[in-house]
Amino acid sequence: MDIFEALKNRRSIRRFEDKPVPDELVKKIIESGQWAPSACNRQDWKFIVIDDKEIRGQITRNTSAYFVGKAPLLIMVLYSNRTDNLEYKDHLLSAAMAIQNMQLAACSLGLGSCCVNNLPVKSKLRKILNIPRHYDPVSLLCLGFPKSYPKPLKRKESLDEIICKNKFDFKVDFHGLDLKLNVKRAVRYIYYRLPASVKKLMDPIARKFEKRFDE
Repeated sequence: MDIFEALKNRRSIRRFEDKPVPDELVKKIIESGQWAPSACNRQDWKFIVIDDKEIRGQITRNTSAYFVGKAPLLIMVLYSNRTDNLEYKDHLLSAAMAIQNMQLAACSLGLGSCCVNNLPVKSKLRKILNIPRHYDPVSLLCLGFPKSYPKPLKRKESLDEIICKNKFDFKVDFHGLDLKLNVKRAVRYIYYRLPASVKKLMDPIARKFEKRFDE
C-alpha cells in the first residue's frame, strides 16, 4: 500500500472479527514500531503482547473503553521515562511515533487497530502488568481483523487554516477559564481512581457519557 494511501485510509477500528491475529503479523507490526524515530536514538520502547484472558479481564474491568475486551489482541506500548528532557517529555513523543508506525503497518496488512489511553490509573496498570516504575505505559493498541472499515472522515479544517509562517497567526477561539473542561478533568481524575467494583456499579451511567464510534 502506498504510504499516502495508508495515511488517508487508516481508521480507528473498534469492531473486530472473532478470529486470532497470526503471530507473524504481530511481529511485523511491532517491528514497524521498532523502526520509528526516537529521541537521541535511545530506542527505549517495550511492547507487551496481551492474550491472557485473566489479564485482559483485569484491564477491561478498570477501563471505560467499551471495545477493549472485544479486541482479539492487545499490545501495551511502554517507553522508558529516564529522560532528562522533562520539558517536552520526549519519551512520550518517541512512543507515539512507534504507535503511528504500528497502526500504519496494521492497515497495510489488512488489520484494524485502535490506540487507547482511556485506561486504568497507571499505578494499577503497573501492578496488573508488572511494569517497573522507570517505564511508562503510554497507550494500549487494540488489534484484529475489522468487521468493517469506515470511510475516511473529512478533515475539520483546510490546510490554509492550519498553516501560518514564522509566528502564531491563527484566530484564537478560547479566552480565559474553561469551566466545562476543568469539571471533566476533575471527574476523570476521580473516576480513574475508583475501585473496579465501584466502576462496575457506575458503568451504566458512564456508558451514557462515553463518546462512541460504532459507525
